Amino acid sequence: MDKLCALARALAILVAIVAAFVVIPQVGVILLVLGGIAAICNTPEDNLRIYIVTLVLLGYSHLLAAIPAVGAPLATIFGNIGIATLGYSIVAIAIRIVLRIKSDWAK
Repeated sequence: MDKLCALARALAILVAIVAAFVVIPQVGVILLVLGGIAAICNTPEDNLRIYIVTLVLLGYSHLLAAIPAVGAPLATIFGNIGIATLGYSIVAIAIRIVLRIKSDWAK
């Protein structure tokens, strides 16, 4: 299972980079799903880091466009990575909610 999560993470980065230069239909959905798959093999410490990375990338990646010549592709790449980490965050939160409900009922 760890290999699947690692593969999903690597594919998400690859798709994020390629999508900055080539039009990929439904790239947002692809990145969300790959990020969600990567979240399956997570730890609570990883989740907290990913939540922060998601906020930073989705909130500020567009500012990279101010860099001459390479800014627009960089902004797109990091924005796409932000979308993948959003998928990771959503699945991580859902897993946490399910675990919390299970522990509440197990008492």
